Formats: sequence, structure tokens, C-alpha cells
Amino acid sequence: MPHLLNALLSVLVVAGLLAGPSLRPGLGLLLGLTGSTIANHVVWLASPDVWSHVVVPWLASVGGALVAVSVWSLLRNSPSLAELVGADVTGPPDPLDDEDGPAVDLIDPASGIPARHPRPARS
Repeated sequence: MPHLLNALLSVLVVAGLLAGPSLRPGLGLLLGLTGSTIANHVVWLASPDVWSHVVVPWLASVGGALVAVSVWSLLRNSPSLAELVGADVTGPPDPLDDEDGPAVDLIDPASGIPARHPRPARS
């Protein structure tokens, strides 16, 4: 039981330390709790005797939180899977969806002021 309490304390402390200075504390807390919990569980499954030492759950919590933040950063800043394989998932772009697309400038004959041609309505 004291080993479990030590692991829970390490998870809570590491998650709190990660969420405290974060610009998005909710996300920091989520990443800290998830990474620390998963890392402690993996270490416990791999080697319960080693996990029962006082320092190992703390190292697992810190390592798991760092891995969670690294994976989040990698996934957030990397291109999507479709861009990595060069797939055209959505098809060709619709010219009517482009806000800077082909609008026809017409000149109002009465005032001589250019007026934008209305786009056709979608059905």
C-alpha cells in the first residue's frame, strides 16, 4: 500500500508542477496525469520489484510526463498523415469556396463605381 501511495503522490505532484507554469493549465494537467499514470503502469507491469523502490515511481512520472508533452508537441506541429503520404483527401478545390476567388468586377453604368458581381447560390 505505501508503494501505491508513493506512486499516486508522484503522479499528482508531477502533473501539478507541469500544469502550474503552463499557459494552458488544463492541457498541462491532462498531459501530466496521462503521461505519469501510463509510465508508472508500464514500469509496474515490466518490473514490479523495481517499481517498489521509492525513487522509481518519481522517475517514471517525470519521464512519462516528458514523453506525453513531446508526443503532443510532435503531433501538434507535424503535417497531417494525408500530407505525409501526398494523398488528395478532399479532391480539387472548389473555386466558389475561395474567398479571394474569381469575382467579376462590374462597373455600375449610372455611378461608374465598380461593383462586385454576386456569386451564384449553392443548391
